[in-house]
Amino acid sequence: MGTLADRLILDGTQYRLKSDGRTVAELVDRLEAGDRPSAIIATGAVNAVDVVAALAMEALGDEGSAGIPLVQERPPRPRLERALSESSWSEVFPEADRASRLALVAGLLQMYDFWDASHEAAQQADDLGERGSSAYWHGIAHRREPDPGNAAYWFRRVGRHPIFADLARSARPLLDAHGEAATSSRLLAGGWDPMAMIDLCSRVRPGSPVESLARQIQRLEIWLLLEDSLDRLGGTLSL
Repeated sequence: MGTLADRLILDGTQYRLKSDGRTVAELVDRLEAGDRPSAIIATGAVNAVDVVAALAMEALGDEGSAGIPLVQERPPRPRLERALSESSWSEVFPEADRASRLALVAGLLQMYDFWDASHEAAQQADDLGERGSSAYWHGIAHRREPDPGNAAYWFRRVGRHPIFADLARSARPLLDAHGEAATSSRLLAGGWDPMAMIDLCSRVRPGSPVESLARQIQRLEIWLLLEDSLDRLGGTLSL
């Protein structure tokens, strides 16, 4: 399995797509200006995963970045919603199972704080029987609402998710660097404890070092879940 980061290269202070050299900012700006993902893909060497990688990097940043806030905010790029919608991605993945496509869309929308649209996509995916990542996106949505009780309900639905092992492994160095032994023991209990993550996100003080830690862990979580959602579309990361 590949990773989204494999699609990008750091050039000075900005990231570019390896496929055609355009910057992440340029691609996302085109989407915000009204280009659909399918139109960008049709023009050259860029494929669907390249577009997702650019969107992820623009929203989440690279290692060491804070990622998106723990609590939902106003969308930072309001005109981007159309490009992230299911109708746009049905053109990109026309043969994909609709429920799996909706789960991916829920993630893309959540990264850019289109909270209501993300929540609706996750719910629709769940209604259609998607059991891979839609409940997880649903849980993240309610954790960021914030509604800890509802988030806990959805994470119980998630169960033991395949990304938990990678998430625990990636989060441990961050926890060690922050000297958060007690938090580490709770989060890493049994491999990964999503209920402890809900508690962490709910109790942190804005602007505190612990908030920064929680945001960095959330960034890792969303990045891994986005890759998992792509894989559930049928090995798209190998494109």
